[in-house]
Amino acid sequence: MPPRTKNKTLNFEQATARLEEIVERVNNPETGLEDMIALAAEGLTLIRNSEQLLAEAELKILKLEQAATAPAEDKHMNDDAEFSLI
Repeated sequence: MPPRTKNKTLNFEQATARLEEIVERVNNPETGLEDMIALAAEGLTLIRNSEQLLAEAELKILKLEQAATAPAEDKHMNDDAEFSLI
């Protein structure tokens, strides 16, 4: 089976599953050297794309955490402003 070329369209779970397939093929003694090289290249691409997906997910989580704490901080700042005016 030739390597897949559209790894960017895979989500994280699909990329992980494909990486598992690649590892199985590379560990198969019947896999030729040229196929191993192509599989290794595909695997590296999948890893880079997965790292990018994880970085984006981490950024989304950080933004969600900031959004969750921001209203509470804003409320406290408004409360302090009211107290200083009284």
